[in-house]
Amino acid sequence: MSIIKFVYDDVKIIIRERNNNYYLDFKHNDKRIRKSTGLKVNDSNLQELKLTIIPELIKALSGNKEIEYFKKDILLDDFATKFFNLYQSTVRTHIYKANKQIYQAQIKSIFKDYPLVNIKPFHLEEWQNNLINKYSIHTVIRYRSIFNIILDKAFNNDIIKINPFSKVKYPSTIKKDFKKLNQLEDEEIYPFNKDEILQILNNCDKNLYYVIYIMLTTGMRQGEIISLTWKDIDFDKKRIAVDKTTYRGVVGNVKTQSSVRYVDIIPVLEIKLKELQQLNISDTYLFISNYKKPYFSHIIFTRRFKSLLEKLNIKDRSMYNLRHTFASNMITEGFNILWVSRMLGHKDISITMKVYSRFIVEDDKKRIELLINISPNFIIFN
Repeated sequence: MSIIKFVYDDVKIIIRERNNNYYLDFKHNDKRIRKSTGLKVNDSNLQELKLTIIPELIKALSGNKEIEYFKKDILLDDFATKFFNLYQSTVRTHIYKANKQIYQAQIKSIFKDYPLVNIKPFHLEEWQNNLINKYSIHTVIRYRSIFNIILDKAFNNDIIKINPFSKVKYPSTIKKDFKKLNQLEDEEIYPFNKDEILQILNNCDKNLYYVIYIMLTTGMRQGEIISLTWKDIDFDKKRIAVDKTTYRGVVGNVKTQSSVRYVDIIPVLEIKLKELQQLNISDTYLFISNYKKPYFSHIIFTRRFKSLLEKLNIKDRSMYNLRHTFASNMITEGFNILWVSRMLGHKDISITMKVYSRFIVEDDKKRIELLINISPNFIIFN
């Protein structure tokens, strides 16, 4: 029988296992009390006992509001287990799984034996710098954000006095060598030019062609597109209802609340959608796989797209850049930035500007024509 002891001043509580249940054994007013917790023996319930039930019980028995002993005894991994149990119900399943996997691979592997109160800014700075040497800034920011929300939860629950990340520089502010203009092509956001788009559309067919066309004319995400049904298409009001996405065969919510939106159908897209409808592939979904079922994932299109770029000798980049291509080109052509932001499902216009401002390049001929007419009135000519 397993026994775990907790002692704080004159209060001693023992956790015992009996008949696959946890029992508490302690003294109160010189009377010995042995009670079942009603909790089955497993890691999750043990964490609940250690992190919540016993601290509250000792507070009640001792009269102390703060039990520092337990705070210093709580390991990051123990707290993270409880955090992810709560976190699971707040996000989509694949996000939960991906973020938990990141925690296990990039955070737990380093900090699993650290008590929360012992994690200092210099520990986090060293961890972050090691990641920067291996991964892109965008990836490091994602890893940091997961660690940060765990520590924030600990701070908000009074387990730590401050989130140590508040004293660690954000990855994007760390000094790096400036990139030259010809090096900017290596960024993750790298739209396709007109010649590349023409080559791509002229050399793909069937579902891949229409998925690419929809991305280029709406900025929709791949998962959103393969989830579309004909009920989502309203030709009379010229709009598409976007309120779901598909991930590993599961149709669920889109990325964020702001991603629930109507996307306008521009004239060239309307022609293609009606063309797709005439193919009579399905009365329900716009896109059906060779197995006569909705697509399990958009990954198959990602792979086909990659192969197509290789075949056409076009610089390799993710299919997601078709979304970037829509946004940057629409903004460059002078379309209302608010409209572009709404089409993309961004929370506000500042996000759109932050992501795409450096790709807004004016046509040289128009730029030179404008320069000719610029004459600042504060400059006096002789």
